[in-house]
Amino acid sequence: MKVYKTALISVDLQKALTMPGGDNYYPTAGEMMDRTVECIDLFREKGVLIIHVWTKYHNSSGVTASAKSVLPELDGRVIRHDKSSQDLDDRIHIMDGDVILRKFSYSAFLNTPLIGILQQAGVENVLVSGIKTNVCCRQTAIDSVSHNFKTFMISDLTSTNNEEIKAFHLNEINRYFAKVIDSAEVIRRLDSGEF
Repeated sequence: MKVYKTALISVDLQKALTMPGGDNYYPTAGEMMDRTVECIDLFREKGVLIIHVWTKYHNSSGVTASAKSVLPELDGRVIRHDKSSQDLDDRIHIMDGDVILRKFSYSAFLNTPLIGILQQAGVENVLVSGIKTNVCCRQTAIDSVSHNFKTFMISDLTSTNNEEIKAFHLNEINRYFAKVIDSAEVIRRLDSGEF
């Protein structure tokens, strides 16, 4: 595998979350998609390993940590999507060298080969973007830090219910877990060789 200093974990850019009418769509998700697609392509050109992570729903295997499988009292709180809405957004360009990784829980690390992929590629810096800022992105960032990666949440490439919730969680992430920066700062660090 090629050696990369930095990886982008792009979380749950699935139609159900990014397209109007999706089961868990918020306008803030639609608003970030053009910039997200542009940045994914630009980061790739600048030598970043791109990892597209998507959530597999309707999986009741014991190795998953879906809320219902852990605590049956949470049944009904897990969002269900039809099969076609689980697909990645069509605007995303999947290229040779990208990694596509299915996850079964909030974190992209839990019961997936992600840690091995990052270690084998020599990654030091992990960038996190996607949906939702306060759920899957946050948990992925926390687990990235727990595995000793320098972890960064990209503020303008994440989305959740509204800007107030997003701002609160980005502040908490920046205070306790990972550095929050915007995509312009990512590009600056890539150009300077810091990433």
